[in-house]
Amino acid sequence: MKKLNIISGIKQYRSEVDTNFHMPGHKGKPEILGELEKNLNFFDITETLGTDNLHYPTGFLKDAMNYISKVYGTKKSYMVVNGTSCGIISAIMACTNPGDKILVQRDCHKSVYNACILGDLKLFYLYPDFNKKYGLNFSISLDKLDQMLTDNPDIKMVVLTYPTFYGICFDVKKAAEIVHKHGKILMIDEAHGSHLQFCKELLPPPAENSGADIVAQSTHKTLPCLTQGSILHICSDRVNVNNIETMLRMLQTTSPSYILMASIENAIHWMAENGEERLKRNIEVFKRRTLELRNMGINVLEDDFLISEGLYDFDATRAVISMSELGITGTELQDILRYKYKIQMEFADLQYTVGYVTATDEPEDIDRLFDAVKEIYIEESKSKEKREIVQIEPFPKLEHERKMRKAFYAENMLLHMDDAIGKTAAEFIIPYPPGIPLVCPGEIIVQDTIDYVKIMLENGINVNGVNKNNQVRVVKWKEDL
Repeated sequence: MKKLNIISGIKQYRSEVDTNFHMPGHKGKPEILGELEKNLNFFDITETLGTDNLHYPTGFLKDAMNYISKVYGTKKSYMVVNGTSCGIISAIMACTNPGDKILVQRDCHKSVYNACILGDLKLFYLYPDFNKKYGLNFSISLDKLDQMLTDNPDIKMVVLTYPTFYGICFDVKKAAEIVHKHGKILMIDEAHGSHLQFCKELLPPPAENSGADIVAQSTHKTLPCLTQGSILHICSDRVNVNNIETMLRMLQTTSPSYILMASIENAIHWMAENGEERLKRNIEVFKRRTLELRNMGINVLEDDFLISEGLYDFDATRAVISMSELGITGTELQDILRYKYKIQMEFADLQYTVGYVTATDEPEDIDRLFDAVKEIYIEESKSKEKREIVQIEPFPKLEHERKMRKAFYAENMLLHMDDAIGKTAAEFIIPYPPGIPLVCPGEIIVQDTIDYVKIMLENGINVNGVNKNNQVRVVKWKEDL
């Protein structure tokens, strides 16, 4: 029999990793997926007599979405099988017309920018406050949000990220009040916050109950759901539900996976029954071990500490760990955990390695991670080798030459990074993960950005939009803009 490349590859990965702190939220644990685990083929059906239709639900799919809406306390909730990117693009295009202006948090996911290309929207940026001491984007300034909307009254909607990939949260209730004061729609990309609903006592408040009009969630990231399973919540009467449904029908597959939809509902049912108790237990273990490591001098982000530094709130299920003071980059720490301790994190940047703690983790999983980090720190502290400390830089405030859509569709060419300085980008330049663009189509590429990209590549960070020859795509002719 010929080798099955994908099956073999996954088996190889599983043999190399004992504990993972990456998505999906089920972590590969047995019995989490319920009946789905026993016979996938049995549940893999299509739209036919008696099986309902996701795009025009009248039967058990409608019942499932009503159940999800009830759990989350929303006006309406939709299962999305093309991932949260599809939900985000659908929602933005449902609330805008071509040529409209939209205000977005600059460190938002690439799907928000893709929606602006597809919808021919004009972008305005709200930059997060950068904390140079910790190399992190902190919360957005709500005063700046208010001022932006005052100065640009024709902005149609606002899209903000809560929590960020690093667990950073702003005052979402206050943000909603500001946006609504100006008569705009607020959409929250809560891709990393599906779990907030299930442990309100110890976690930041969920956006769907805090004034947001639309909330997009990646159920598969922090809940025990199969990859790509997502939900789009409608939370207020400001949103035209018919427009939302029209866009979902247009952008989602016409052959939705019943296995994936069953997985979404199963995950929420499992969390409704087990989530609060297990999250509380895991957060207690996580915080105790975090304080232990912090007392040793290890930089593990923690909510009380961050709040004392001026942050509004922090997701206490996010493991954000740095040994940069020892000259160890986030990618190096991730590699040590992976290849020496068989622990795989979600992603790493120049300073931090980041992982998810979910309700499916056991206390011994968390202890294993923290024991490994403790051991690495003690060992590396003995090293006399002098290492250069790499600094994370804030987002460069780039100049828009033209609309993103115009640049995206313009004739383009490949240039070496060094020769692209001063040119207009025709393609995204994105460290991935987390999928936040450094450069967007239509923006002018600057020296600082190229220098930063080179540092990331040298440190093993994958940067989409830069090929193996260190070339990027730029607009070929000025007149194309």
